[in-house]
Amino acid sequence: MVKILKTKIMRLLLIHPKFPYRGKDLFPIGLGVLASIAKKKAEVFVIDENVQELNEGIIREISPELVGISATTPSFPRAVEIIKLVKKASDAKVFLGGVHVTFRPEEGLEYADLVIRGEGELTLLDILDEKPLEEIKGISFKKDGKIIHNEDRELIEDLDSLPFPAYELFPLEKYEIMSIATSRGCPYSCIYCSASEFWKHRVRFRSPENVFEELKLVKKLGFTKIRFMDSIFTLKKERVLRISELIKDMGFKWSCEIRADLIDDEILKAMKEAGCFLVCIGVDSGSQKVLDACNRRIKVEDMKKAFMLARKHGIKTRAYVTFGFPGETKETVIETIRFLEEVKPDRILLSLATAYPGTKLEEGRFVKIHPNWIKKFHGHGFGGKLYLPEGMQRKEYTKLADFMYREIKRITKNID
Repeated sequence: MVKILKTKIMRLLLIHPKFPYRGKDLFPIGLGVLASIAKKKAEVFVIDENVQELNEGIIREISPELVGISATTPSFPRAVEIIKLVKKASDAKVFLGGVHVTFRPEEGLEYADLVIRGEGELTLLDILDEKPLEEIKGISFKKDGKIIHNEDRELIEDLDSLPFPAYELFPLEKYEIMSIATSRGCPYSCIYCSASEFWKHRVRFRSPENVFEELKLVKKLGFTKIRFMDSIFTLKKERVLRISELIKDMGFKWSCEIRADLIDDEILKAMKEAGCFLVCIGVDSGSQKVLDACNRRIKVEDMKKAFMLARKHGIKTRAYVTFGFPGETKETVIETIRFLEEVKPDRILLSLATAYPGTKLEEGRFVKIHPNWIKKFHGHGFGGKLYLPEGMQRKEYTKLADFMYREIKRITKNID
């Protein structure tokens, strides 16, 4: 059942499309903040398709005037289906937002009336105020058959000024884990990731005290498991120590993503005492050659040390491993297998190198493979183009990927 909060004027429906793979039990924090912002201007309805049903009848019942849909590359095909459903069941205008259409607004405008590029909170307020489209920063739209790209919107400087998510609009009982974002952005420029481009090569942080206030609300809502969604939670040591100090008596069990060369004994000790039970480490490859080709700016030895330190402090590890980056060969795959045998992660997420919009991998070669073969790789590989390393043929690609998958299954049964 869709929860409704009656406020003012326009009827706005925000939709989070069904995700084709992992992360289904995570609260969609971006949508939650948008809903909270929109409450000032509209009657807001929210549907997270990962935990709620969406069909023509529900759309007719809500009868929205405006519909917003978030879209990553993997979920974009479903977003298109939803747009068609909305157009059939209502007269609502539809806008798309998210990473995929930020870098490919023209593709979004094949189906939607409007595209929000980049950070969407302030742009949505302008849309709800019904400002002339030509005056709204950060949008793309069609006029007289031509696509218009307005100038980019400036990033929100003070993240503490944003409201907490509109939790009351969501069926919270259906989420096992509450997601929290304490920062936005990433200072690194790995060739396979669009985060740096999306956030304009900047990182902005919420204050530890603001994070603490949100977590007090989350605790009142009954959640005990937390996932910090920051690209790199440990970017600023003193900030991590302060957050850990504030939340250590709250009883949360939580996980986060770290960078292997941005942790030490002091950080991990504080995190463990504050309830951290799992750190996710971007390994990608055990080959220095491949890491350098990906512009990771990290050493294999630093990653080995990170796993050792986490184990020392009783924190479990999840290794993010990817097959098929530039420079990948049978020899580099074997290096990665040997690395994993040595560091012994508690869990492994195996992905296929995918050229997502906004990444440098888009400039390379691609390989087409039947979706049923891809399904075994539970991480990336859906929705985007599979990158084909220089000098590698399709047959060798599938053979090596299958070999890597079998070897990882030998190392651990915990493949995410």
